[in-house]
Amino acid sequence: MSPIHATCWICGGAASTGEHMTKRSDLRSVFGTATQSTPLYVHNAARQNFHVGSLDAKVLKSPGRICAYCNNARTQPHDLSWERLSQALRNRTTAVAPGSLLRTTRIFRYDTRHEMLNVHLYFVKLFGCHIAGSNIPIDISGFRNAIMNGRPHPCVYLKFGCGRKFGGMPLIGMSDMWLAPAPPCGFSTFATWFYDIERVSINVMFGADGEKRIGLSGAWHPRQGTTRLTMANLWYIDPERADASER
Repeated sequence: MSPIHATCWICGGAASTGEHMTKRSDLRSVFGTATQSTPLYVHNAARQNFHVGSLDAKVLKSPGRICAYCNNARTQPHDLSWERLSQALRNRTTAVAPGSLLRTTRIFRYDTRHEMLNVHLYFVKLFGCHIAGSNIPIDISGFRNAIMNGRPHPCVYLKFGCGRKFGGMPLIGMSDMWLAPAPPCGFSTFATWFYDIERVSINVMFGADGEKRIGLSGAWHPRQGTTRLTMANLWYIDPERADASER
């Protein structure tokens, strides 16, 4: 796979920036400012205890490239809406428990549906960077069109839940992606991955028309019109169970 794209996957302009796989503001809220004397340590399938001395380190960014305009002016409202929601979810005085109801009108008091559309589009951008950076067999045109037109991607769903853990410790970061096998010369019809930030995890899913997956049950999409989110139990989810077909 070739991770570097010469052009921005969103607008086709010259690509010069990389999106953080875990939003910089989320990392800063949890870890503060990383330095060479107070580093972070990255763990993934390829590396263990990888020393990171800056929140702007290349290893923290997606290899899917985008232009400065798309990464800033075009998608800044999406970033800011997610930053507000992320902070509110992690700073709740009451514990985030499975089945608990989150009224986003209490976070976004004005134009709540538009703010939640921005949250959706933030994860559309992150998803698109994941696709572009790793040549994942999912049609990226829908991701591009959603961001360019400020409309929801019809096939991208979010499920909000309690923070997942590994070895008793909260997970922080972006998981690998699990995909339904793509047909020869075609695209996958289902994909799922997680965005974990301490007490909160988000299961991000792509489900093409006709897909009936266990993970999609109860997932949120802007077209539902609801401003209420039911927190799910994401602790048990793995590709062998939650991503299996119900058919």
